[in-house]
Amino acid sequence: MDQKTIAIAVIVIVIVAVIGVGAYYFLSNPGENGGTEPTPTPTPTGVADATSLEYSVEITGGDSAGSYDFYAKNIGTNDFMIRLDIPLGDMNFTYIVNGAEQKAWANEGSGWVDLSSTYQDQYDLWQPTYQGYVDQLASWTSGEVTYTDGDTSITISNIMVNPTLPDSLFQAPAA
Repeated sequence: MDQKTIAIAVIVIVIVAVIGVGAYYFLSNPGENGGTEPTPTPTPTGVADATSLEYSVEITGGDSAGSYDFYAKNIGTNDFMIRLDIPLGDMNFTYIVNGAEQKAWANEGSGWVDLSSTYQDQYDLWQPTYQGYVDQLASWTSGEVTYTDGDTSITISNIMVNPTLPDSLFQAPAA
């Protein structure tokens, strides 16, 4: 090899090395050198950290077919409160379990009934129902969730995480 070829090879190696070092420096320090930070992909949080929650459930097929509206407050605490409204034509069936007051009420179209003497039974009935739907929202980030259970189709929609729900929503109206 002659000196001219060697000189060209050395120059090419030096240029490649400078470009490589420069590229490494700029790519490893993007915020300091006018580059842009990559935008992280948001991790779905579902409803895991919710302290209040509102959602609607539409069930087609099966024995529980119909529409249901759920409201929950103080999630994850001993003061957990849940309200379930079931619209049926011109009236609603409503069930309330209020952990803050350790009381429960129901209105099945003929007025409010105080079920507080069976508070724990009411809690044991409605909390797992509520939680079953919440479990389906574990990776939810937006829109609605539809799934099937046998011949039953279930859609959870109108999902609101941490809505402001007044305590009065979880109490029977004064007679």
